Amino acid sequence: MIARLRRKALDLAGDAALRGALVSISVRIAAAFVGLALQILLARLMALEDYGVYVILWTWVSVAGQVGVLGFYDSAARFIPRYGRRQKHAHLAGYLATGFRAVVTGSGLLAVSALVFLTVLPDLVDPAFLLPIGVLALGFPVLALESYLIGVARGFGWYALSTIPGYILRPALIMIGVGVARVADLNLTATTVLTIVVLASIVVLLVQALILRARLPKGERPTKNRERRRFWLLASVLMMPAMTAEELFVWIDVLILGFLVSPDEASLYFAAQRSLSLAAFVQYGFMLVAARGFSLSLASADRAGLQARITRSTNATFWLTIPSVALTLIAGYPLLALFGRAFLAAYPCLVLLGLAYIIRAATGQASELLVVQGRYRLSLAIVSVSVVSCLAAMFLLVPLYGINGAAAAMVLVQLLRLVVVTSLVYRRTGYWVLVRPFTRVAPEG
Repeated sequence: MIARLRRKALDLAGDAALRGALVSISVRIAAAFVGLALQILLARLMALEDYGVYVILWTWVSVAGQVGVLGFYDSAARFIPRYGRRQKHAHLAGYLATGFRAVVTGSGLLAVSALVFLTVLPDLVDPAFLLPIGVLALGFPVLALESYLIGVARGFGWYALSTIPGYILRPALIMIGVGVARVADLNLTATTVLTIVVLASIVVLLVQALILRARLPKGERPTKNRERRRFWLLASVLMMPAMTAEELFVWIDVLILGFLVSPDEASLYFAAQRSLSLAAFVQYGFMLVAARGFSLSLASADRAGLQARITRSTNATFWLTIPSVALTLIAGYPLLALFGRAFLAAYPCLVLLGLAYIIRAATGQASELLVVQGRYRLSLAIVSVSVVSCLAAMFLLVPLYGINGAAAAMVLVQLLRLVVVTSLVYRRTGYWVLVRPFTRVAPEG
């Protein structure tokens, strides 16, 4: 047994892609503690209803951000590694310029549309949400550009740059801002906190932009080929529905709860979800690295190498998710108690959501494989089945069992997703994405 574990550890250490994932995961583990500290601070200092409003709106922004980026966050993982490997520097510069202009235009139009809607039809919005939505609309272009730059950094393999600014620097700045507001005796409403979030995001965007500007290749003029620019725009926009639906699926339980239960109950569920940050960050860390690795194998037309990458990545994700969930469950009651005594009621949600994370880890980065292959329709079909089944399960179980029903719905949906993803991806692409936990794969040199 010890010898087998030792061989697995050596396999992980000898794989360049997995080493990158471990760097990303290490950063995200640190980010998990910073982010959890932020959520505990907000839960302690804000009224429970205001905290619920903040949770619901920030979750919606995470989904809407995929629309504002117009698919360029994900297409970066497809095109940047390919052009880098093939030394097509003019194409690389052209893609980056096209993405920047598209994101600024798309997110700006969405922000203006939201503000017009709030001005013309304010009665359609709950008064508690009106001002917070306005603040987020003003800051939406900043958040969209930040997402685009994260995608660019991921495409180049700069994993620390794709995680540290948004997941460590921003929460730290928000905590400082909340502290200043508290000292200034400001009422920490959802509007106040979201204003601090937007201001912190401006600082993060400036830091990201300056570092990227210093690291990007210089001296190469972007291609002036209009057909190529239209191709990048079309390819990215075609990714957008599937990727927006994928992001929706990640957060759908919180979003639906916002309609089915009070903000107080939604905040309890969110606390359980955030307590599982360690498991979520393990999966996110491998996602960051996997897309670039898959793209490099596709650029080399190496099917065997790509299958090996898929198996290594899925196995590592699965084996690291299990202990991360177990550790979280062991520390579950103390973690939830940090949010406040009322949050202890969310422990059953924590257990069920932990099981859902493990089931999801069993198919690794299947969605990233479809992204780099440009299989938009297949990706959209899979996530559509997941979203629809989640909606049905939530509307059935939440009225009966409350937030515990929502967590149980996620377990059932993840089981269904596992079957659908494994069968459809293998049938359409020929690649096996389900975990092979006891299969040894030679590490990448």
